[in-house]
Amino acid sequence: MNHPLENQKPQIENSFASVIESGYTDALDTRLASYDAYIEYQTHEARRALSFLARFFDLTRARVLEIGAGRGGKGIAYARAGVHITALDVDGDALALGALAARQRDVTIRFLASDGARLPFPANAFDAILLDSVIEHVRDPQAVLCECARVLKTGGGVFVVFPPFYGPLSGHIDDYILIPWFHLLPRRVVERALMQHQPLGILTPRDAFAVYTTLNGLTTFDFRRFARRAGFRFEYWRARPFLTHPGTRFAVGLLAALRQPPRAKNLRAVFARARREFSLGTFALFILLSALAPLVFVPFLQEFSTGAVKCVLRK
Repeated sequence: MNHPLENQKPQIENSFASVIESGYTDALDTRLASYDAYIEYQTHEARRALSFLARFFDLTRARVLEIGAGRGGKGIAYARAGVHITALDVDGDALALGALAARQRDVTIRFLASDGARLPFPANAFDAILLDSVIEHVRDPQAVLCECARVLKTGGGVFVVFPPFYGPLSGHIDDYILIPWFHLLPRRVVERALMQHQPLGILTPRDAFAVYTTLNGLTTFDFRRFARRAGFRFEYWRARPFLTHPGTRFAVGLLAALRQPPRAKNLRAVFARARREFSLGTFALFILLSALAPLVFVPFLQEFSTGAVKCVLRK
């Protein structure tokens, strides 16, 4: 099935181009500078996902529900691409920021404060649902997936991204603490370590700890079980490692440099950026995470090595 957005695939989905593209990397690096900067980063993230989503449903005709929309940056990118989107979140303050950002960018999004486990919609109301970095935070993942199945039309799809709880950096504290599996230590230890840091723009250590405390311990095993109980079948599943942002840029840039001439010049640029971005500690972490990367394909061990799961569920 061909969709209008599929011609964006080389720009949006290509892993080599999108990760090292300067606009995206700049947005990633400055995402915590302000609320506007974070929304800009979210719009870049969503644009990179558009052609992937277009493989599974017609974005220009679908009614789409985004659960856990937060400040709405991703919804803005989807709306600009012609998606009819409803953005839902339990955080009314975040939604207010999202609504303001949408008005400033002249896009139409319906923002709604509500709980994903009790969706205020009739059955068969949506063609697609987005659960992007959300399902690991909800109190009852099973209830959310069951509600998704209820409001989704037959044949509709749910796009899900989440970091399995036992992954090396799945605690949502890696802006402050880049120690693998540190989030598995007792909560008081994590809190004490976070509070020793200074704020990073709009993200304070207290904010990071608050996000960490919402984690529900979701594993890939439990997620698969919950999804099947809700009546979904898996149309797409991919477990991938997380090499940190500098590590991913280095790995992707290295592969791209080797594939595209002039190779020598490209390699020099990749290593020059790596020297600026890596410290001895972060480079050692990159080596460790790279060594763990093949384990994402090994059952059970993938729980401890996966950085994120991306999947599509079909009703």
